[in-house]
Amino acid sequence: MVLMALDHTRDFFTNANFDPLDCTATGAVLGSAGSSFVFRNFGSVGLAPGPVGANLWHPSALADKRAGVELNPGERDMRARFNVNLGNPGCLTGIGWYLGLDGNHGTNVDLVAVLLHEFAHGMGFQQFGNVSNGLPLAGADDVFSARIFDNTKQKYWTQMSPAERVASAINPRNVVFDGPEVGAAVPSVLAPGTPLLSISSPASIAGIYQVGTAQFGAPLSSPGVTGQIVVGLDAANAQGPSTTDACTALTNGAAIAGKIALVDRGTCGFTIKALNVQNAGAIAMVVADNVAGGLPAGLGGIDPLITIPSVRITLADGTTIKSALASGPVTGNVGVNLAVLSGADAHGFALLYTPSPVAPGSTISHWDTSAFPNQLMEPAINGDLTHSLKPPQDLTLPLLRDIGWFPDGDVDGLADDLDACAASNFETTVTIDGESTGVANVLFTSGCTISDLIGNTAARATNHGRFVSEMNDLLKALEDAEIITKDESKRMHDLVAHADIP
Repeated sequence: MVLMALDHTRDFFTNANFDPLDCTATGAVLGSAGSSFVFRNFGSVGLAPGPVGANLWHPSALADKRAGVELNPGERDMRARFNVNLGNPGCLTGIGWYLGLDGNHGTNVDLVAVLLHEFAHGMGFQQFGNVSNGLPLAGADDVFSARIFDNTKQKYWTQMSPAERVASAINPRNVVFDGPEVGAAVPSVLAPGTPLLSISSPASIAGIYQVGTAQFGAPLSSPGVTGQIVVGLDAANAQGPSTTDACTALTNGAAIAGKIALVDRGTCGFTIKALNVQNAGAIAMVVADNVAGGLPAGLGGIDPLITIPSVRITLADGTTIKSALASGPVTGNVGVNLAVLSGADAHGFALLYTPSPVAPGSTISHWDTSAFPNQLMEPAINGDLTHSLKPPQDLTLPLLRDIGWFPDGDVDGLADDLDACAASNFETTVTIDGESTGVANVLFTSGCTISDLIGNTAARATNHGRFVSEMNDLLKALEDAEIITKDESKRMHDLVAHADIP
């Protein structure tokens, strides 16, 4: 199915097995896949374009397509494994594979969605470097990494040092895939509205901060809740040893009333903190994490008495805001920013998955979990996925196009946008009005064959005389170029003269 969407009819071999993979009673690795080989700086035959760029690794199947020939004949292009124990006791107990094609998987795992996900990895939805040490594979970048851009560093991964890549791999929601096909598709695929903390002043820290949302309290809305951000203070005691953990009644209620309360994670539950800041008159709560890392997780808990919205931010973002508060007031908004698409940055580029700490096998080579509607290539398979790979449902096909899988409807090796005859006639020998000429049907660099040129001539002709006249010119040009011989030209002239065309 993936290959059909990519206009690829060359044989593609996959080594696929059902094997025992990591799992517990409540979670499981559903599958894994990747290219068996990578190629760079390869040649090409026919009209095939060759590599996307110099010294860039290509997954095996993509390299074959762009080379126009099997680069490693007889070898498997991809290795794929799927969890044979799924649904058994101790392995996502009771939740097994759904083997149907209709998407009616219920609480079971849709095997088709998992197959599509893993095969897309094998087709090139992955980077080949080491996300833990930042080193590219054998000193060379790949076609996927060439499109990875870090908004913090303002650099592509191909421009970064290994140390910069290590930092980028754990830079949550600040790393995007910068490809024109994906960029054009994002507005039609991703829904408007992302939960965010937006700081408007002071200018030194103004911007958008990622948040985790709460299960309790008022849902985030647009335009959200705006106000000054004030640190909530309480007593340091057995309920909470910090004076900023809001585990007991706040001691600065007058300063908190009508403001957004900033408190620290720790000791007591999130609902206890929320109820304490709400009782002090806060209009919203922001919880700063107490350990480094990201993405900011959600806030769990249930308490129907809580009516204010709450969000969670990273330790680093909490430190930034507190430092600014030492010099003056900070104003922010807690809500859903409709100008930011779910799963995109503020500029409309699709976000890649960059959690902290790094998640080998998942980091960078997936879309971010904030994407909505859920995307096939997120790190987890969600139950609401369709089997579509393209807009308006999904961004998989646009990304594969961006890394080099060009559209080629007639599979002649020439991309459709460069092909003068995008639906060529590839008969072995040329026929005219159903009669074989015995002349080889040559394919030209324009993407047209001799049969295409004859068909185009017939389509333009308003009468038989016009057809014969234009064919005389065409045959003379082919003969002068030594593409056909004089004898072949004469045979074709004879058939043209007697053809019932148009």
